[in-house]
Amino acid sequence: MTTRFNALFDPYLALKLSAFDNMKLVVAVLSEINDPYQCVEAKMKISSVNASMGSGYFVRWHDAWLFCGLTNSYSASIVLFTEIELIDMASLTGINIPVMTMQQVGFMCVESAHFDHC
Repeated sequence: MTTRFNALFDPYLALKLSAFDNMKLVVAVLSEINDPYQCVEAKMKISSVNASMGSGYFVRWHDAWLFCGLTNSYSASIVLFTEIELIDMASLTGINIPVMTMQQVGFMCVESAHFDHC
């Protein structure tokens, strides 16, 4: 799954977008190839050492979990999440994300880059 993740998302891994924008980007990429996915918000431990809970956006894709960032994050990267035990599965809430075209994703990235420097 790591190889497939890298092949699909490598062009976007250096981007720093809001967590919600990252989720929109992931949905656009997966929709472009007609690959099934599920978008969710979930509570999670911030780290295996720190038991405090934060809420994050995830895209479940086959058996993989793509972490788009904490819900309040305005500058996050897309990450293939491997510490599944940190996700509180009882807290999963489905989210419907409108599917953007790849052209719209490009505009979103340009807009984000512009406002990052203002």
